[in-house]
Amino acid sequence: MPNPTVLYCLTRDHELATGLDDRLGGAIGFFYNDAARLHQAVVLRRPDLVVIDTSAIRREYGDAGLGPVIGFVRERAPEATVAVRPSSGAHWLVGAEAGEGVEMLPAESAGCVEAVARLCGCD
Repeated sequence: MPNPTVLYCLTRDHELATGLDDRLGGAIGFFYNDAARLHQAVVLRRPDLVVIDTSAIRREYGDAGLGPVIGFVRERAPEATVAVRPSSGAHWLVGAEAGEGVEMLPAESAGCVEAVARLCGCD
């Protein structure tokens, strides 16, 4: 039996978190509401998939921005797939900041959940 996918998700969207938790029966999901907690988790255990919701990255909470969060994940967990959920209408901007090799997810919650399920192999 294959090991379940370990998913780390940085989000403050309760609808997204609930949708992922309900949909991803074949994955072990951990949800974080700030980048510092995500960083701590990545240091302790490398994930297979990291979902970063751009609305959870906020400068007023000391977050440095999307680029540094992705850079940290890539440095500490280079084998992990990194997927980004942009704010509605900001795909092109987020894609440029996220860099190459990042999976872009739909902004709307249901589509995002289904896209993450495909990445996890839970479809």
